[in-house]
Order: sequence, then structure tokens, then C-alpha cells
Amino acid sequence: MGGSLAYPEVRVFAEQYLACTVNTSVMVALVLNTSDLKARVECVKDLYSEYGNGDASKAHLVLPEGFLGDLLTGIEGFPVSAEEVGGAPAPATTQAVGSGLRVLLEFDDQRVVQGALPAQEHLAYSMLTRLHEDVREYKGVYETDDDFHEACVYFYAHIEEAEKDHKAQAVTSAAAVCRDEGDLAVVTEGFTGCVTLTAEYWRGVASEMTRQAASA
Repeated sequence: MGGSLAYPEVRVFAEQYLACTVNTSVMVALVLNTSDLKARVECVKDLYSEYGNGDASKAHLVLPEGFLGDLLTGIEGFPVSAEEVGGAPAPATTQAVGSGLRVLLEFDDQRVVQGALPAQEHLAYSMLTRLHEDVREYKGVYETDDDFHEACVYFYAHIEEAEKDHKAQAVTSAAAVCRDEGDLAVVTEGFTGCVTLTAEYWRGVASEMTRQAASA
């Protein structure tokens, strides 16, 4: 947010962000394993939104691919496809956040699962608002203001509606399995586990960006 970065650093961010977020919908679907009906209902609402409210072209796993490819194309000055961005190898920290979240969301104790989900949704909203502010640093790579805002539909779809709803739905799901202080303690374990994995992921991204900048 403090200024634009060089292409190699943005490329690292794009590759690792896509690698981390591409399976978000699948991760949310894992919560359907819960035996709590209310929690499953909230999860279904979340998934319907993630998959574009029934429109595959607007599914949230598709939107970042186009956005990141277009952003890199504008910065570098030659075409960069979504396939190139998505095909990059993921460092250990990016792999760890995916495998770690899967463990949390497939945990036998549903209190852990329902603790991890609100952490994921609240972090997603905060990250997207900050990333949208950062993207403004690259507004100049788009020909017109309209082009820039059209490219940012990925952020608008989440910030204006989806992630706010997802946050509320995740809290409702967690509340359904949180009946006393003992339940709260276990729910907190899931929440903290997700936060820790996410922090380590971003540290890994920052470290790789710094390495690329030093070698450029």
C-alpha cells in the first residue's frame, strides 16, 4: 500500500495468491461434513455465493485468474495468461496453508471446524480491502478509469456483498456448536490455527518477493 512494486515482486504475489485462493470454495465445502443442520445451511449459502450465485462465469475461483493475468500484462507490457500464473510452483509456506486448512476443516471435532471457518472468512475480507487499496498503485497500467474498475470486479464482488455475508454466516455456524466455555475453547483452537497458517503464508510470500527483488 506504500507504493508500487517491480514486476518480479508482483509476479510472486500473483502466483502465490492464486495458489492459495483457488481452492477456497472446496475448503468451504468441507464444512458440509458437520452434523449440525443450521451450520450446513449457512455453509450452503456461502458456497452458492462462492460459485457466482449459479453463474459459473462469475464464480469466485474464476475472477482472480483474469484479474491477476491482466494486472501482470499491464505492468510488464506483454501478455501474461492466467494459465502461466496458475502453473507456477508453490513454496512450502503456500502449500502448508492449503494442507493445514484442509486438516482443520476436516477435523473430527466440529467445534474446531466451525472455529476455523470464521477466521478464514474474516481474514478474507480484511485482506481483500487492503489488496484493493494496493491495486490502486497500478491504476496507471489500465487505459481508462473504466478499464480499471471493470478489472476490479473481483474485489467489488467480495467487499460489497459476498465476504460481509460470509463473515456473518460463519459466525452463525460457529455459534451453533458453541454452547459453553468448553466449546468456546475448542472453537478458539480452530480459529487460532487458521490465523497462524495465514500469517505464515504471508510471511512466506513476503520472503520470496524480497528474494526476487534482490536477484533482479
